[in-house]
Amino acid sequence: MRAELVKLATLPSLRWTAVLTWGATALLAIAAHRGAPTGDPVATALRWTQAGFLILGVLAMAQEYEAGGQIRATLLASPRRYRLVTAKATAVVAASVLVALPIALAPPAPIRLWLPIYLAGVALFGAAAATVFRNALAATGVSLSTYLVLCPLARAANPALAPWLPDTGLLEPSRGAVAALVWPLTLTAVAAVTFRHRGA
Repeated sequence: MRAELVKLATLPSLRWTAVLTWGATALLAIAAHRGAPTGDPVATALRWTQAGFLILGVLAMAQEYEAGGQIRATLLASPRRYRLVTAKATAVVAASVLVALPIALAPPAPIRLWLPIYLAGVALFGAAAATVFRNALAATGVSLSTYLVLCPLARAANPALAPWLPDTGLLEPSRGAVAALVWPLTLTAVAAVTFRHRGA
């Protein structure tokens, strides 16, 4: 896992994604606080800026498959594919938790202990999608559509679906905690099996 963390730390695209996510969350949180001072402006902002964590996860995995990517060299160094996927997924979770911590600690609400866990799941979903599709654009489209379009539409059409949708955990952790973890973990399991049984 250490090698995977070092690899992620050297990717400029991930650093820029983290910085832009922090900045966008701060700006939207300020605007949300002015509009509704009694709510949690950071959680409100993350309805949209969680996209940064989806993209972070996608980029962390998809860079291996880009032209000139290192997937073949990585497989030569680590031929045990399930172990490799586990190391990569763990590295994505660790990196996303580090990016999420400043957001979780931001005022005015108390420390949001659940937020790094939720956002790590979001990043893991993006990483799993990238592993399945082996293409950053396709994985980004599927991930963003799921969290920012399909889930809100499904919840609006049938509120009873809320506890089963992965994004409910953002604003209602008590209702959506299970789904927020089950969706990324399930897709990661699918990605691991797919990665194990196909060529590089």
